[in-house]
Amino acid sequence: MLPKIDSNAISPNEVVTRYLLSSSHYSVNNARVKPRAFEPSPRDQCTSVFRIDKLSEGEIWEMGTRFVAEPSERQIHARAEITVSNILDINLFIRPDEPPIRHALITGWSSEKHIRMAKAQELAAQASLTMKP
Repeated sequence: MLPKIDSNAISPNEVVTRYLLSSSHYSVNNARVKPRAFEPSPRDQCTSVFRIDKLSEGEIWEMGTRFVAEPSERQIHARAEITVSNILDINLFIRPDEPPIRHALITGWSSEKHIRMAKAQELAAQASLTMKP
């Protein structure tokens, strides 16, 4: 059972993770996250992330398997971790979006492609890459 977290407020100090299902979203050789990893979904113009504060590595991967990999019938290759303050610093927003537990959405994306890409590049530059064991 994953530890509960305040589902109403997200602190700027929190860390969130984006589970990466495509090898085009990261570079193993350069140990970096690519901007495409953070692009918003064309369906709702949001980027799905999970709040991982106070979770062990095993719990973080378990959450991804349960709530991302299994429902999509795809494999998680890696994840991108970023602090909420990095998201807020570029005038994007984040809001809780449960269920599933600990799910959140990055919102506030521009309708203009070049602006969306510039923000995705900034997020990728601040994110750290963790490969699946």
